[in-house]
Amino acid sequence: MTIHVTKTAVDPTTARVPSLFYDSARAGMLDFLEQRRAVEPGLRVLLPSFIGWSPHEGSGVFDPVRELDLAATFYQVHDDLSVDVADLEAHLGDGGHAVVVLIHYFGRTDPSLEQIASLVEGHDAVLVEDLAHGFFTARAGGPAGRFGGVLLYSLHKMFPTPESSGGMVSYGDSSLLTDQQSTRPDLAGFLLDYDWREIGERRRAHYLDLEQRLRELSERVGGFELLWPGLSDHDVPQTLPVRVHGAGRDEIYARMNSEGFGMVSLYHTLIPELRENTAMVALADTIINFPVHQDMRADQRDALVASFAASLAARSAG
Repeated sequence: MTIHVTKTAVDPTTARVPSLFYDSARAGMLDFLEQRRAVEPGLRVLLPSFIGWSPHEGSGVFDPVRELDLAATFYQVHDDLSVDVADLEAHLGDGGHAVVVLIHYFGRTDPSLEQIASLVEGHDAVLVEDLAHGFFTARAGGPAGRFGGVLLYSLHKMFPTPESSGGMVSYGDSSLLTDQQSTRPDLAGFLLDYDWREIGERRRAHYLDLEQRLRELSERVGGFELLWPGLSDHDVPQTLPVRVHGAGRDEIYARMNSEGFGMVSLYHTLIPELRENTAMVALADTIINFPVHQDMRADQRDALVASFAASLAARSAG
């Protein structure tokens, strides 16, 4: 008897995106690059020109490149951290880049993602979508996470993972998965304990409410601006970034954290390879990030904005 339609799905390759789990996203990136170098000796990596470093954590996406001593070059991004597509295209035109890294900063999908993916594919390179801040964005129905051959996720930045660790690497192109191995398979079960849709909805709601409060504050007192004009329907942010005008970002950060508000400055210092890029260093000196995670409450946002306003005033007075 000829079976035209099976009773259930039986093809294991349909819509499959293999995922491996690690202590961190950088460990997964290292695993991928190490295996890729075995296939392509002389591997070259092209990355954005805005990559952070800290004395405690190093640099997530660049540390594996440095550890493997791979050749790396950098393309420009604009002041809103979107890719300078013309500069990216010029670098790709130089030839020889086997891996191109695209960072979706703070969970915002790069507005030129599809164009970037097309350029990378046209130069026979592998697109790595860095979604360290974009786990929920990649699952909100938009384009993020749909074009990369490799997708990097930093789980501890999105979930209350054990020991504040955990990363995942998914392979949109399963042919890139060779001898890579999970080192934290337990995290797969951990992820399934959470309602991803509810977390995404909470984060978006917190962001949109806080964004409106900050917009009103900016109109009243000035001294800062929102990094982005708004939030697209398919983005779920990791934090809400603003740019502080003039000096004093670090002073605001220190004062607010001393008052119990978990502000962050994720790219406060760039990796040494980028510290001669004066435009990017100047940008890194101004950005501060407001938490919008799923644990927040509305009354906490009142106090958070009040603390920021007081810190701005204290900075100005100083």
